[in-house]
Amino acid sequence: MAKFTYLAKTKDGVTKQGIVTASSEDSALSALQGKDLIVISLQDINKQSAFGKDLEIFNRVSARELVVFTRILSVFLEVQIPLVDAVSVLRDQNKGNKYFTEILDQLVLDLQDGNLLSDAMEKHPKVFDKLFVSIIRSGEASGGLQEALLYMADYLEEQYDLNNKIKGALAYPVFVLLIFVVLGLGIAYFVLPQLVEVLESVASDQELPLMTQIVVAGSNFLQEYVWVVLIGLVGIVGGIVYALKTEAGSKFADKWKLKIPVFGQLFTKLYIARFATNLRNLLRAGVPLISSLEISSKVVGNYIFEGIIQEAIVNVKAGGQLSDTLMKHNEVPYIASQIISVGEKTGKTILVLETLTRFYKQEVDTLVSNLTVLIEPVMIVGLGIGVAFFVLSVLVPIYNIAGSF
Repeated sequence: MAKFTYLAKTKDGVTKQGIVTASSEDSALSALQGKDLIVISLQDINKQSAFGKDLEIFNRVSARELVVFTRILSVFLEVQIPLVDAVSVLRDQNKGNKYFTEILDQLVLDLQDGNLLSDAMEKHPKVFDKLFVSIIRSGEASGGLQEALLYMADYLEEQYDLNNKIKGALAYPVFVLLIFVVLGLGIAYFVLPQLVEVLESVASDQELPLMTQIVVAGSNFLQEYVWVVLIGLVGIVGGIVYALKTEAGSKFADKWKLKIPVFGQLFTKLYIARFATNLRNLLRAGVPLISSLEISSKVVGNYIFEGIIQEAIVNVKAGGQLSDTLMKHNEVPYIASQIISVGEKTGKTILVLETLTRFYKQEVDTLVSNLTVLIEPVMIVGLGIGVAFFVLSVLVPIYNIAGSF
């Protein structure tokens, strides 16, 4: 099946655009005409220009937009607005994200065709992941779609807030380090050359201290190869970003995230909290254990933990317990494996997963708060050492010269 972008008008003259899935261009045209649409343009997504494909990387729906959409849709259903009308209103009110508008437009068309909301959402995995679709599908099966949407909105908002806390903790040291590098390069390029000339003219008959020689050499190199340095820095940053987007680079990063001092604990607890939360939500929604584990492995966000969960699936299919596999891996905290084991033995897996979720979310919050407090003095000390190195590299030869008279 191929996907086609279309631009069309209704009989009332209202312009519509979106994506339609069909086996061929003729089938797509017929499907749109069957909805009483006058097709203006129809284009196969796979045959778009290279420039158009490049722009697709900017097509995204933010976590906040998804939270707002899910919560408002839940409210609309609670006041008994028909589902198609509710999604149509959200589509018409969405003015800031053209890509999301196209997705909602496609949802409306699928719903008008009699498709379930979960089936319509499943066509857009970039926006609605497997966890989202599974929760909605369970809500549809039980007649509690509004409750399922409200539940997903709470979950998404919770994850959004948690991710923001972690990003905030990580962004601070990165920002300070970036400022330090920029200021350091600026001083080395604009200020140090003038000081170097003074030092070399005054201390022409004396050997400069080692730290001063290092600073002088660095300054001279920067003066001569400034563009090489700047291009090199941009190339290194761009190369790292590109490498992290590849499968091998992503796996490498996932592996070392768990080994970084202090931050490794933070990521481990985050993944355990995410796994426990997703598994609890799916089991509570009535999704079978194997399917719940499959979905949880895809949304946990780390290939190491994904592999552990996949191994657990094989073990559970063979008649084993989930906790048996978790206990084999050092990446999973012993207490987490034990708590899940107790739940399996007592038949209260959902209850212990809820306890585990609450415990590790609290652990993550505490660790993030502590990191924010600890990082500031560490960064101040680091900056102080850097500044001291520059100052001493200038003052030491001055004192040596003064002492020689």
